[in-house]
Amino acid sequence: MRDFIIATDSDTEIPYTFADQYNIPVFLMPYTVDGEERLFDLGRNTDFIGFYEELSDGADAFTSTRPPVDIADFFRDIVKDGKDVLYLSFSSALSGHYDLSIMAKNMVLEELPDARIEIVDTLRISMGAGQLVMHAQQLKEQGKSLEEIRDWVIENRQRSHAWFSVDDLNYLKKGGRLSGAAAAIGTILDVKPILKLNHEGKIVAADKVKGSKKIQKFFLNVIQENVENPEEQTAYVLHASNIEAALKMKELMEENVSFKEVLIQDVGPVIGCHTGPGVLAVIFMGKAITS
Repeated sequence: MRDFIIATDSDTEIPYTFADQYNIPVFLMPYTVDGEERLFDLGRNTDFIGFYEELSDGADAFTSTRPPVDIADFFRDIVKDGKDVLYLSFSSALSGHYDLSIMAKNMVLEELPDARIEIVDTLRISMGAGQLVMHAQQLKEQGKSLEEIRDWVIENRQRSHAWFSVDDLNYLKKGGRLSGAAAAIGTILDVKPILKLNHEGKIVAADKVKGSKKIQKFFLNVIQENVENPEEQTAYVLHASNIEAALKMKELMEENVSFKEVLIQDVGPVIGCHTGPGVLAVIFMGKAITS
C-alpha cells in the first residue's frame, strides 16, 4: 500500500498549527477587500480584527474561486513523489470549488495516470468541515487506510453540526441569503436568525430569536438535544469580533455538557465576507442531520 496524504482547503479552517504538526497540505482560498485579493492562510498571518474593522468601515469584500490549474499544481506537488491524496473539500453546495477540484484531478491524471487522488465533499464549511479533517488525520495516525478514512468521512459528515447566528442581517442580504425586506424588519426588531448547515451542505434558516442574549440559550439547547459522546470530542465556538459572546458560550457549554474540551476560534475572512462581524457559532459532532 502506497503512502498517502490527507489534504484540504483553508475554508475548512483547521488551525495552521494542526496542519503544520501533521504536514497537511492546505489549498489557500481567496477573498478580495477593496480590490486587493488575499489568500486565507488559516490565521498564520491573518489580521482577523483588522479584517472585521475593514468590513465595519464599509470595505467592499467578496470571495471567488481559484482556477483548476492552480488546484492541479497543488495536487501535482503531492503526487509527483509517489504519494496518494485524500482531499477533503468544503461543501459543494456553497461554492464551485469542489467541481473545479474534480477538473483539476482529471488534468493531473492525464499527465500522471498512475497517480491516485480521492476527493470527498464534506458537505460542511469552517470547523464543521475542519473537525472531519482533523479526525481523518487522527485515523491516519492510528494506521487506517485511505479507503477506511474516506469511508468514515462519508459516513460521518452528516454528524457534523454547525449552527450560527449573525449580528448584521445586511451581509446575508448582500449574499442573497435574506430578502431586503426581511433584513430591514429583522434589524428594526432585533430579530436574529439562527442558521445551520443542512444535509445537502447548504446554509438554511433554522429558527429566529429576538435579542442576542437568547442566541446562547438556543445553541445550548441544540447541543444538548443533538450531541453524542461529548466526553470523547472537542467542540468549537467560533466568532467574528464577538469574543465576549464566545467566552460566555464556552462557559455555558463547559458547565452544562461534558465535552472533553471546548475551544474558541475566529471565523476566517473568506466566510466572514458573507456573514460580517458579530457571528457566533457552535460546532460539534452529534446525531445525523436528516434535513
